[in-house]
Amino acid sequence: MGFGWDRTQNVLWRLDHGQLDGLNPQTVVILIGTNNTSETENARANSPEEIADGLRAICDRVEAKAPNAKIVIMAVFPREHEPDHPRRLAIAEINARYAEIARERGYTFVDIGPQLLEADGTLSQETAPDYCHLTERGYRHWAEALRPLLPQLP
Repeated sequence: MGFGWDRTQNVLWRLDHGQLDGLNPQTVVILIGTNNTSETENARANSPEEIADGLRAICDRVEAKAPNAKIVIMAVFPREHEPDHPRRLAIAEINARYAEIARERGYTFVDIGPQLLEADGTLSQETAPDYCHLTERGYRHWAEALRPLLPQLP
């Protein structure tokens, strides 16, 4: 399942309203939180602590609905061109919290941020033309990171 524009609260709503019901996944990969760093007309930006609390709640729901699934937590991908942009700093804090949640719960934590960035720490338009959404190059890095963690299909 994947939905554009979702925030942690949207994923919680989906899980509470049957989105995972009846499924028995072997692996659940969770990538959420980047949209929570944005302020919109309908929602304020959340703090790194609030975003991490949202991830904890999502993980609780996934564990309850798919108790046999291996859970993989993805670090929030880098956004913005420059490494010292305030959003990048918030994402670094979010990812530190995500890594701790994964450690506490025995999940796999995957951070492909370094592979998405240039040597100088900038985010290239070749990887994310709007400094947010990935290109094929970015998706290739993501696929390479997940491939060994996913069950092999017959």
